[in-house]
Amino acid sequence: MGGFTFFMYLIVESIIFEREREIAVTISPLNEHDYGEHWQEMASKLEIEDELAKLEDFHLFYNQQGDVQKLSYEVVGRRSKDDFIYYYVDYDLAASKALVKKQRIEGPWIQYNRSIAVNYFFERLDEMDLTVIKPNNNDPIRQMRIQENGGRINYAMKGTLKYRIDKGQIREISDAQLPVEGYWLTVCGMSVDAAPDFVASCEDRVDYVLDARTSDTK
Repeated sequence: MGGFTFFMYLIVESIIFEREREIAVTISPLNEHDYGEHWQEMASKLEIEDELAKLEDFHLFYNQQGDVQKLSYEVVGRRSKDDFIYYYVDYDLAASKALVKKQRIEGPWIQYNRSIAVNYFFERLDEMDLTVIKPNNNDPIRQMRIQENGGRINYAMKGTLKYRIDKGQIREISDAQLPVEGYWLTVCGMSVDAAPDFVASCEDRVDYVLDARTSDTK
């Protein structure tokens, strides 16, 4: 392949990868907390190798009953050792579709090995009772977000409300138990007035650590 032809091939490939795409998805099961099914549907339509996909960001808005109000997430898929595809997925719940943007990234992705597997995270999310996982108030809209690009970290914030999420139970973490190793989720509150645009500061924040390991469980 000649140099100019190869250059044009790279331009065309970049355009194909970076253009937006709308995907019809089944929205209704989200309020039944079947996120694992949703991810399998999305992975299939995007031709993502499920076992190699890692979660970089996850942003969920839900109400007091646990019904989903808005959902978006970012995923990194791996094609080879130094060849990755970055996906941004934003759901339009009213239209039963998702807007997907993707970008090809060449070179090492240091965060990749630290980030939580997408299929595993959604499986765990299906187990959670969102009416129990809430901010430090009775806010009508709650927002949950994974921190640190989905990486497993040592959480050591004192003087905050914090809980560990284990299978089947949620337990408070005391300052004396810090540091805690796990995946860090923040849950905040917001008013109904802010819900149409879903832009708000993090109010009444509570921290949750998924798959936590403390000094007494190591």
